[in-house]
Amino acid sequence: MGDHVERRQEEDVGGGAGVRRMPASWTGPIVLAGVAIVLLGSLLLVTFGLFSLVSPTSNPYLDLFGYLVIPGLIIVGLLVAAVGVALRRWRIRRLDPTARLHRLPRVDLNDPRQRRSAVYLGGFVALMVPVVLVSSYHGYQFTDSVSFCTQPCHRVMAPEATTYPFSAHARVRCAECHIGSGASWFIKAKVSGVRQVVAVLRDTYPRPIPPAIQHLRPAAETCEQCHWPRKFYGAQLRERVHFAEDEANSRRDIQMLVKTGGGDEMTGRVEGIHMHMLLSGSMEYVATDASLQTIPWVKWTRPNGEERVYRADGEPATAPPPVGERRHLDCMDCHNRPAHKFPPPAVAVDLYLARGRLDVSLPYIKREAVRTLVAEYPDLTTARREIAAHFTDFYRRRYPAVWAAKGRHIEVAIERVQEIYGYTVFPGMRVDWRTYPDNIGHLYAPGCFRCHDGRHRDRFGDPIRRECTLCHDFLSPVRHEAGRLLIRKGAFVHPFELTGIHATVMCHRCHTGALLEPTCGGCHAAESGLYAATAPALRGYRVAASPMAGAVGCEGCHDLARDHPASEAVVGEACATCHDETYRASLATWRARLAAARDRAEQALARGHRARTEMEGGAASERLAAWHRRSETALRLLDRAGPLHNPEAAMAVCEEIAGGIETPSPGPR
Repeated sequence: MGDHVERRQEEDVGGGAGVRRMPASWTGPIVLAGVAIVLLGSLLLVTFGLFSLVSPTSNPYLDLFGYLVIPGLIIVGLLVAAVGVALRRWRIRRLDPTARLHRLPRVDLNDPRQRRSAVYLGGFVALMVPVVLVSSYHGYQFTDSVSFCTQPCHRVMAPEATTYPFSAHARVRCAECHIGSGASWFIKAKVSGVRQVVAVLRDTYPRPIPPAIQHLRPAAETCEQCHWPRKFYGAQLRERVHFAEDEANSRRDIQMLVKTGGGDEMTGRVEGIHMHMLLSGSMEYVATDASLQTIPWVKWTRPNGEERVYRADGEPATAPPPVGERRHLDCMDCHNRPAHKFPPPAVAVDLYLARGRLDVSLPYIKREAVRTLVAEYPDLTTARREIAAHFTDFYRRRYPAVWAAKGRHIEVAIERVQEIYGYTVFPGMRVDWRTYPDNIGHLYAPGCFRCHDGRHRDRFGDPIRRECTLCHDFLSPVRHEAGRLLIRKGAFVHPFELTGIHATVMCHRCHTGALLEPTCGGCHAAESGLYAATAPALRGYRVAASPMAGAVGCEGCHDLARDHPASEAVVGEACATCHDETYRASLATWRARLAAARDRAEQALARGHRARTEMEGGAASERLAAWHRRSETALRLLDRAGPLHNPEAAMAVCEEIAGGIETPSPGPR
């Protein structure tokens, strides 16, 4: 009834010249609350603006609040007021369907009260419009800034934010590569950003963050705004410095000409690496994995329209392309880590030694630095502590004279190695130098060998070329008879001779970025670890070394002079030299038994995963999760090493995993 009376209230307008019925829908607690929120947001916005004027430096967290939160608060207030008006009108209509509701209030500036209100409102609008416009503009600029992309996200973008200042693109804003110019990609990025913000707030984001290459704009719309493909030509001199893992940290310098080449005959021959960036014609490929590392199909369309298809999946060139993502080759397919490189430990330590940031005279500094960097630590604090403890113990115990004479140099080395760990490994995000393969080159990741592996062949059987001189000319100093030093171009000479299958194996198969011991066990750590039952993944399992360990070396079963991997037939042939023919047949029996045991172990893992999802946390769930992680690690070792390197140990591991773990029944859901 009160609402009805209030709605019927009348007041004089213009000194009694007429009567105006005030719409009751403009009053009410919800409307007033919305107006109060708008006024509060406006006050905060003005305060933030004044504070920004006197602040000597910008703070990304304060900017986040000022440019995004406060304008959002004002918008919320306006929405609350609008909802209050709508609810008020609905309530009045429900009480009296015949009520006269004006859509807008009647304005009469001859009324002193209305005139004063209009002046106040106009002044407020005149003050707030430029403030809101400036704030909105700065908010747009802030969301495109590097500080917005990195600092507020803290842990999520810590790997990218840490490596970005060390990159060649440290003065290029994140948005210039990840978004580019134009409204359509800006809107797309911001809509996607809302989903990402929700994932961060709910702590449901993946660890590690998947690579962004599949979601980036074509390089022609971003990279090529600065890098002009038409101007790529010639060769570039590159010098690489490597230090051995011996006591003297022996130095080896490698100089080479990288045939950058180009794709425009106006500036040079169409040759070299950048020949892939054809200005006429095109190159396409199909990748079957999310990180674009497995490429079974490549098509090269020449300028004359001729098409050449290369396949590595065994299918004929005329067959339909395999299922996967089909892409036109552009800059980002090779330059996929232009601003966020995570150098392998061996590379980072070589760089520090070459620049004098690590004392090369410290015995085994290269080996021990890499050894500490590849170890696993739960967090950065533990890593720093363990690195310091390792170096302190190593030099005090093994080289007391060096510790006494160069204690300060060792302390500096500890700080430098801790520094390397800080920008190459991020335990919280499960990121290290192996997480995001760098496709430039082929030494520590497949890179060029994704296509140039000798297995991609066209319909004539011709492969995509893979010889070193296709892209490199190595420079070897030669001393002339007259005493002059000359440079000779040629192929790469490996530090030690590679024969058989090792002469054709791709570089990244041995060069992992960790310690590289030039022995069978040094490269094939998984195989040797299973053979001797010393692999860390086998700890806790009731296993023993192979009965042949210590008596028969790798060469006893593997003929290193062969130019192909050791198949079951080849190994059986080697076994038959000492054992009878029945021993050769036992290999197939072992393989069948191990495959069955592996299947039973996999089924146990699946049961454990289902049981864990039905639990509501607690100690039992954590115990099951730990068992699951341990079992998965052991099975990965068996898959990588090949169970025939120690059939008894592999069978024991599979049977123990197949036995499962005793867990209580899941509680009610």
